[in-house]
Amino acid sequence: MTRPVLHLDLIALRPETGPQDREALLQAAAALASMPQVLAVGAIEAGAGSDFDLAVFFLLPDLGRLEPFGTDERYARFLQGSVAPRLKRFAGADVELESEPALRDGSAACLAVATPDETFDWEVREALEAWADSVRPAVRAVGLAAGERQAFRGVGLAFGGGAASAGRPADGRFQSTLVAGEARRL
Repeated sequence: MTRPVLHLDLIALRPETGPQDREALLQAAAALASMPQVLAVGAIEAGAGSDFDLAVFFLLPDLGRLEPFGTDERYARFLQGSVAPRLKRFAGADVELESEPALRDGSAACLAVATPDETFDWEVREALEAWADSVRPAVRAVGLAAGERQAFRGVGLAFGGGAASAGRPADGRFQSTLVAGEARRL
C-alpha cells in the first residue's frame, strides 16, 4: 500500500518582508502545483504564538516521488529565488501520511515534533493523534518521518475546528514546533 507524502517547509521571514513579498513567495509555491509529482500545494499563514510565519506543504502521491521533487530545478529555484532572499529561519520535514488529507482553506494548524532517539513510532503517532483530537478539526492528517535523518519525527495537520487557535500538546516529552493560523490551497 502506498501512502501519500507531505513535504513541509517551515519559513520564518525577515522582519522587513512586506505583504507583497509574502504573496510573491506563496505564488511561487503555487506554481509548483503544475509539477507532475505534486498532488496539491497549500500554506498556513501563521497567527500569534506560532514558531514560523509560514508552513508551506506539498502533497506527493508516494515516497518514490519525494527525491524527484526535492531535486527538481523548479523547486530549487523556489527555495533560492523566492524563499532565501526573505528568509530568517527555515526547517523542513518529509512525512508519510496515514491517509491523503482533504486540504481546506480556513483555520489550520501544523505541529511538528522532535523526539529522543529511543522513542517508538507508536508513541509519536499517539502524541500527534491526541493533539489533533484536542483541536477537534474537520480534517486531519498525521504522518511519521520518511527517513531517519530528519529533525522532526512526525507531523500533524489539522483543518477547521479550533485549529487556528491550537496550542502545543500538554505532553512535554517531545519538542514541538507549531504553526497555527489560516490555510489556503495554492
